[in-house]
Amino acid sequence: MFNIRVAVMLVYMFCLVLVANCYGLNPSNPLRNDIEVVYQWKVLEYGFPTETDRQTAIANGNLVAINGVPIDVMPVYSKSNSRLFVTIPRFQGGIPYSLATVIARNRGGPILQPYPSYDLHNSHGTNCDGITSAFRVALNECNQMWVIDSGIIGSEQMCPPQLLLFDLNTDTLLHRFRFANNTYIPSASLFITPVSVVSDPPPRGTCKNSMVYVADVSYHGLVIYNYAQNMAWRAENKFMYPDPDYGTHTIAGESFNLMDGIFGMASDKKNLYFHPLASRSEYSVPLSVLDNRANWENNLESSPNEFRSLGKRNSECAAEAIDSIGNIYCVTLNPIKLLSWNVNTPYQAKYFREIPVRPELLEFVSGMKVVKNNEGREELWMISNRFQKIATGTQNPNEINFRILKLPLGNLQNGFGFNAPNGDLHNKLVFN
Repeated sequence: MFNIRVAVMLVYMFCLVLVANCYGLNPSNPLRNDIEVVYQWKVLEYGFPTETDRQTAIANGNLVAINGVPIDVMPVYSKSNSRLFVTIPRFQGGIPYSLATVIARNRGGPILQPYPSYDLHNSHGTNCDGITSAFRVALNECNQMWVIDSGIIGSEQMCPPQLLLFDLNTDTLLHRFRFANNTYIPSASLFITPVSVVSDPPPRGTCKNSMVYVADVSYHGLVIYNYAQNMAWRAENKFMYPDPDYGTHTIAGESFNLMDGIFGMASDKKNLYFHPLASRSEYSVPLSVLDNRANWENNLESSPNEFRSLGKRNSECAAEAIDSIGNIYCVTLNPIKLLSWNVNTPYQAKYFREIPVRPELLEFVSGMKVVKNNEGREELWMISNRFQKIATGTQNPNEINFRILKLPLGNLQNGFGFNAPNGDLHNKLVFN
């Protein structure tokens, strides 16, 4: 009997270790087969076309490396030229450019290169035909990238906010739309997050029938842009406002105040899902309501009954992203957890799935995307920037502060009960 019990225990322990290794939970190898740290920085390193450009930027105060904070990430897969984009908004001076690609080097850390050119960024707001402050980006099905440019450096509205559309096949600017002043409040509005929804994807379509939804985080509204009509309008709702009860955020033991409104957004092509940063609630509104310009012409707060409060989390979260089967991902701030929720289930704790990741890798995930790689498999990409240390003045340039992370989603989406209640992968380590 004793030997049988020992044998059962050994089998149990073997299974425990096997499953832990599979999900990257082995403390000696916590990233195995799971989260990959693609790039990381202590301080961002900028590349320049020439050494003269670098020295000029330093002399003019346009290169202060410690001032740069990466906010968004976008991988673009191609059989011939896969690339990784990041944004570095100009929260202050010293940022030489705010939209870049990341280049790996044989020696030293990753280096940024301006996109599409250094000249397009180099006016620092004195030429509004350039890029003033790129905040976040969105990719469509035609290998085109929308860029939201807030037009703000520091707290000064240097240029009107604008949407830029780049053809990534040719790296050319296809389209520019400057927002009219009836859609934003200069030096008060801050356009930060675009979500693109395409009605005419390839191979038959050209992505002309597209809508772009843009979050105004500081003046608490949403701007809807119709690409085919080249028109934009504004919508507002009480759910876009911050909740003062959740304006103090704690990450890894450090607290700061930030009363940001509508922040994270994602769409399943039927609804827009969103939440303010200063909130623990998730909301939704049908795209058909937002897309009907007539609804908003005479009343920015029209259709209040179309906005739904879905439920609450135990913590705030920043960016969010959605996969092809309706799983929305976000990282809560306190405690730090990567969660997923499927839009076809109630927004309740028992339907949240926690994906095991070391918390120190996820300290303030400000950018998040789900993309398909060249094999057609979906991946979750995230960028974390330890914003709590920037807000509290405790950032240490000798520590790793910024990380770009990649998580394959195949095993999480298929065969492991990921869409069922209580799909927390930690539970796979519990034997009944």
